[in-house]
Formats: sequence, structure tokens, C-alpha cells
Amino acid sequence: MKKNDEVICNVCGISSKDEKDAVFIQAIKGGESVDICTSCMPTVIHGSGSVVRSNESIAAELGK
Repeated sequence: MKKNDEVICNVCGISSKDEKDAVFIQAIKGGESVDICTSCMPTVIHGSGSVVRSNESIAAELGK
């Protein structure tokens, strides 16, 4: 999820503002653009896309 100048992982919720060395990959889930940190990519690739939460869900959880 992108919000202003911040990128937040749609799996774990890590923020580019909190973790300066985090790397994010943009993907599409259900027609929605989502961002996934590289630490979570193996979970998505080898597991299931069901772990990827919607931007609305991440925003509500983080109060953004």
C-alpha cells in the first residue's frame, strides 16, 4: 500500500519509514495494486495469495 511517501507491506505491515532497508515489490491482487516486502515474497510465492491483505484492510489496521 502506498500512502503519501510511505510504502507499507500488504502482508506484514512493515513500513518504508520504519525500515529504511526494506525493499518492496508491487503486485496486483483482485485488480488492486498491492505492495509486498521482499521478506514476505517467499510466503506469497510458495504459499498462497490469501495472505495478501487489501489496502483498505491495512489502512484500517494501521489507522492510516
